[in-house]
Amino acid sequence: MNINPKDLPLLGSLSQREQAKESMKDLIQRGKLSSQGYIPSIREAANLIGFNRDAVWRAYIDLEKEGYIETTSNKRYKIHPGVRNSPLRTLDVRLITVGKDSIRFSGLQRFHKTLVENESLYGIRTHLKCAVDASEIRPEWLEGMDGLILGGSFEHSELLEKLTCGIPSIGIITSQTLHHDFTIDTDNRLAGELAATRLIEAGARSPYLVAYTERDSRHTLRKLGFQTKWVESGRSLDDITEHWINPSNTYLRVVKLERKARSMQDCDSVFCLEKESAIDLLNILEHRNIKVPDSIKVLSVDGAFDGLKTKPTLTYVKQMFRDMASTAAEKMRLLCSSTDTKKTGTSTEKVLVAPQLVVRQSA
Repeated sequence: MNINPKDLPLLGSLSQREQAKESMKDLIQRGKLSSQGYIPSIREAANLIGFNRDAVWRAYIDLEKEGYIETTSNKRYKIHPGVRNSPLRTLDVRLITVGKDSIRFSGLQRFHKTLVENESLYGIRTHLKCAVDASEIRPEWLEGMDGLILGGSFEHSELLEKLTCGIPSIGIITSQTLHHDFTIDTDNRLAGELAATRLIEAGARSPYLVAYTERDSRHTLRKLGFQTKWVESGRSLDDITEHWINPSNTYLRVVKLERKARSMQDCDSVFCLEKESAIDLLNILEHRNIKVPDSIKVLSVDGAFDGLKTKPTLTYVKQMFRDMASTAAEKMRLLCSSTDTKKTGTSTEKVLVAPQLVVRQSA
């Protein structure tokens, strides 16, 4: 841990003991000590703030008397819960995301980046870990943390119940039923409605729905939103053709999509329920010399990163992960300032963040 001298207050004529105490108190109050709730040992603190060990030891005695710190059973010093719960203190929050699903994880990267860039604004310090299986998550990851954010859907999610019990927790873009205090998600039905509206305005009559996934709840909601808007416009569900391609093998799913693309001469538009199939489809159509958007229009849900490189660039429905981050920070501060303890079995409040259509060249 490194402390910038500028972070230490100017203490003039105070004794070394008093200066050490005020320096540590100031660092605690401003959340500069990020040792998961624990403060440095006397030796470490002496090196950090530039005072001798005797002065720091006496400062720690004073800080404990004043209720800033407490001694734990393992003889370490810990920030007192009353200080940790101060609304002015920077919170330490563990963010654990799914690393297997690149579609979700790319969005969660934006989510994490927003939290990091706005640490001083939100008053939240984020500690990132990635896991695929819930069994990979270690209890010590939460030691000293004020709260937990779980991003995505974990395999063996039943193991998460004990992990989330007793700590403020928020779930991000997850369809799993856990006892989070809040879940924050994008409105998947609205994503489908926005896609249908764009294609209808562009004169589409025979759309395909394509997905690199089995029929999970998130993609099904996008499909239902698309169908609802399509029918509301006076069109028939018989106009819509669906192709669901199992994504278990990256090579095979592209091969299957290429085969489907051969039959797309009877359609004028494609709504891909996630970006990966849209990016692959645009490459396939380019290889087959099918003009986009003149002969066929293509759009997806989310299309950042590689979607910028496609020819033409991808029109997509954007999930607002930056807005989700600010909402998560607001809810986490609310949870940590509450005096109510979390009760197992209480209902989870769901917050939906509406997506937005980003119009580029493909549709």
